[in-house]
Amino acid sequence: MHDGTEVIATYDNYDFSRPIEYIFNMIFSIYGISYRIIRFDRFNRAEYDLNKTLVVSYGKKYLNTGVRSQIHIYTSDLFGGNYLKPYSMPKVPPKRHGELPVIYDGRGEFDDFVRRSGNLIETNIDIIASSFFMLSRYEEIVLREKDRFDRFPATESLAYKGGFLDRPVVNEYIELLWSWIDGLGLGLKTRELWRDKDFAVCLTHDVDNVRKYGVYPPLLTVGRSIVRDRDLRRASAIIMDYLEAKLDKKLNNTFSYMMKLESKYGFKSSFYFMSGGSTKYDASYSIHDSDVISLLRTLRKEGFEIGLHPSFDSYEDFDMVNLEKQKLEKATENPIFGGRQHYLRWKTPDTWRILEKVGLKYDTTLSFADHEGFRCGICLPYEPFDILQNRRLDIWELPLTVMDRSLFDYQNLTPEEGFQRIKDLIDITKDYHGMFVLLWHNSSLDPLRFPGWAEVYKRIIEYLGKKNILKGSAREIIDWWEKNKPA
Repeated sequence: MHDGTEVIATYDNYDFSRPIEYIFNMIFSIYGISYRIIRFDRFNRAEYDLNKTLVVSYGKKYLNTGVRSQIHIYTSDLFGGNYLKPYSMPKVPPKRHGELPVIYDGRGEFDDFVRRSGNLIETNIDIIASSFFMLSRYEEIVLREKDRFDRFPATESLAYKGGFLDRPVVNEYIELLWSWIDGLGLGLKTRELWRDKDFAVCLTHDVDNVRKYGVYPPLLTVGRSIVRDRDLRRASAIIMDYLEAKLDKKLNNTFSYMMKLESKYGFKSSFYFMSGGSTKYDASYSIHDSDVISLLRTLRKEGFEIGLHPSFDSYEDFDMVNLEKQKLEKATENPIFGGRQHYLRWKTPDTWRILEKVGLKYDTTLSFADHEGFRCGICLPYEPFDILQNRRLDIWELPLTVMDRSLFDYQNLTPEEGFQRIKDLIDITKDYHGMFVLLWHNSSLDPLRFPGWAEVYKRIIEYLGKKNILKGSAREIIDWWEKNKPA
């Protein structure tokens, strides 16, 4: 997709070839332009036209390639002797180039972040290291902070502390670099990420319960009604509703409601079912229950995806995830392509590695439980990097943008506040032609336990339904992305 101009990326830090080339590959594949990556010590032996080549170079010092057009990114100290040590962590808060957070800044000997002289652009914004930090979840390996469920909390992340968790900063770096490339007037053109659509939307549901209530009564909800809301009437109504539901024993009618609502606006979402687990946090239903089997068949017949919701303790246990995947595939009589970890429990990079090994095509776990936003700094599908094994993983991450319970459980937002927060994230995703991924539990549609939130979901579906978007299940979105990405 270019007019006679070749693009070459080069670098001089050969000890970190894999992470550096990983980021170059990711960036240029998103642009959809032809390119080569050549180590700087081999650059002079390569064939290229000095006047028709753009070089994007990456080094601690300026790499003189002799070409007419060049962008040089000065490196920070991430890829060096302190790699994976606490000293390698970026400063909090990060510096800013205008409004753009600069996670790692380079060592070029000039004051500003960007300097231009003719067709040479130099920058101290270390786009490569900064993008790698976010996409690899580097801080989650280096830092030891965990919440009571052994999860890395949003409040410990650089993005939260630096005030940019609501910004897909990697997308911003990619667009910034493209603005420099485009400004050189070389005739290069990027691809349309979603063709004639503005952005993509993926609706997902974690099925923690198939009936209105689990084994235990909703004591926490009752307690909140009494202590926080001082609403004895609602607390009594929940208790009575629980007793009636236990006598009824029928499946929750939220499934038919969601299918009808989503189909009305052309959506086909992904439902992630549990097929194992033995803790009090795991599902209270059996995947072999005849009612559940019937539900699975109905969802598939209507065009919805069935995916895996691995159990509470599975996030660092290959055998557990593998067995649960096999059980779900047996119950559905179909292969399972992806899913999301229960309680968003995650260990970087181990959980990715487990999911890759069991043969899943994608995961869509990575948002923070305690706060919505862009945990990975990107709102596009991407193949993650295993820092400890120093390789790109053969699995797609579809970063989760927002989970319903992040809003009302962790932050105690009102339904109206929650709607506005989701709407803002949708609009931000649209601005970057990204992919918006929503997690809405079927149990969150209960008007008695979660008053007002069913209406929020309905309003969000209506809002999205008016947009020019690519709609599909998680599997359909990733299939489309693979089919349409450059070779």
